[in-house]
Amino acid sequence: MIALASCDYVRLLRPSVLKQLNPRVVRLVDELPAVDQQNEAIVGRLFPHGGLAHAEVGKDGVMRSRIHVPPNQFLWEPSVIVMPHGGDLELEFQNEDHNFHMAFLPSTGARQVVELPMHHGGRARIHLDQPGLYWFGCPVANHAGRGMLGLVMVKGDVPADAKLDRPKQRRPGH
Repeated sequence: MIALASCDYVRLLRPSVLKQLNPRVVRLVDELPAVDQQNEAIVGRLFPHGGLAHAEVGKDGVMRSRIHVPPNQFLWEPSVIVMPHGGDLELEFQNEDHNFHMAFLPSTGARQVVELPMHHGGRARIHLDQPGLYWFGCPVANHAGRGMLGLVMVKGDVPADAKLDRPKQRRPGH
């Protein structure tokens, strides 16, 4: 298993944001798998805005999570979903916003796109069979740039040669 959060996501946040955090979300942060410094920064910015949830494992072995888009906020709630292990994840979306959105989903198979018209929902099942970080977002206009990014974290052992983190690079003057 990936060691539980050896990094301090909460220290990345401004004091004004810390005051607004739901205490339940702060407790869940301790359950996040450890990530490298580069990924720690973006994960640390995602969870305070959209929250964090654990995928629920059904009797059929399929994991499930619900994601909604609140009105006028350009974010996914939750924005971080933690899967206990690899497998199938069924996502149910509800767009409560007055804008059209889409969910461009990750998968270790074929990628999927879910259209989310105003005040409508959609479903998708994705297969994530390896531990790691899988990003999703809204490709409409600049929605992802405005905050509509999300992450599925799959717990488990990640072999060193499978990590996608960039290798150390020479810096000018060193």
